[in-house]
Amino acid sequence: MATPMHGRSMAEMLRAEGVKVREYPGWLTHNRNHKGAWGEVHGIILHHTVTGPKVDGVEICHDGFSTLPGPLCHGVISRDGTVHLISSGRANHAGSGDPAVLKAVTDESYDIRPPAPKKHDGSPGAADGNRAFYGFECENLGDGVDPWPEVQVEAMVRASAAWARYHGWSAKSVIGHKEWSDWKSDPKGPKTGPSVEMPDLRRRIQERLNHEPSWSRNGSKPQPKPPAPVTPPKGTSVSSNLTHLVRTESTQLLPGSPVRIYWTGEYTDEPNQHGTGNFSVLSNADYLANLHLFFSGLDPDEALQVRHIETNTAGTATPGPLVNVDGFTAGGSVTRVATLVGSMRNGDVLSFEVTNLGSGTVTLLGARLMMLSWPL
Repeated sequence: MATPMHGRSMAEMLRAEGVKVREYPGWLTHNRNHKGAWGEVHGIILHHTVTGPKVDGVEICHDGFSTLPGPLCHGVISRDGTVHLISSGRANHAGSGDPAVLKAVTDESYDIRPPAPKKHDGSPGAADGNRAFYGFECENLGDGVDPWPEVQVEAMVRASAAWARYHGWSAKSVIGHKEWSDWKSDPKGPKTGPSVEMPDLRRRIQERLNHEPSWSRNGSKPQPKPPAPVTPPKGTSVSSNLTHLVRTESTQLLPGSPVRIYWTGEYTDEPNQHGTGNFSVLSNADYLANLHLFFSGLDPDEALQVRHIETNTAGTATPGPLVNVDGFTAGGSVTRVATLVGSMRNGDVLSFEVTNLGSGTVTLLGARLMMLSWPL
């Protein structure tokens, strides 16, 4: 069970797993949240679109139908392996299903397959799958004849692993629609070519989860929650600590859309501070942070806007003041430094947000955090 990812985290984790991502215009606010709860989430469901190669499955899944309005999933995985993100909230993809299946997936308590589903689509006591699952629609006719390209199946594996990795789930949190609703058959494929049978896909997903992601610079996995902070015993004198975190992947910054900066590598791991995976974690400390941004495509008269966000153990986020980072030089790669100060209580986590204030797309090539912290 977990709180759903923010849309930006969904995109970040996919890219970090080596998936080609395209963001459909307006996808961050395209959802069915007005029709019911979104979250807690318990797993991921894989579907097939029942569309052939000449049909735009992305548009269909985005718009839906008069009887089933879109979005029909969170991401559409096309035949070329691209994941098209179309929603970051509740989507019409799973329908209702068997509570016994939901429990088995939540607990990851089954062996090869979850128990056969018995309740679906409005049956008494059925569980709301649209609330509880992320969904990927994968372009295929689903007739058992239409082939599945290996590049597409690999994207299905990586995309599932990316979101499972974020939440700390195993491959047992990934199921097929036919394992949720007993009248469904997806995903379905021919006997030749890459297998889309769920036990086979789960084996591939788990194999990927058993290894560090390719972007990891220091061998640390991203964590669904920050690791427990190290608190010095009372009376212990602790000097200032240096945190050095890096982000090695690039991200497109669309005009006016805030993007959270997460870290892909840590150069230090000293007492009372950590920087594994997604967040910086401090314990009862003041800090002074220099955030180095490496970017290209920002015009001289335009700027990026940066702020830090402190989130406590209750999940309450407190944003810091906004800091403008000017372009100065047109074209090429530019490095700028934003200086940020703050104070963290026990168990708080620290992240950073950057917004492109310009009129065109800017590429964030990477980032580096140098942060000094002093115990309170």
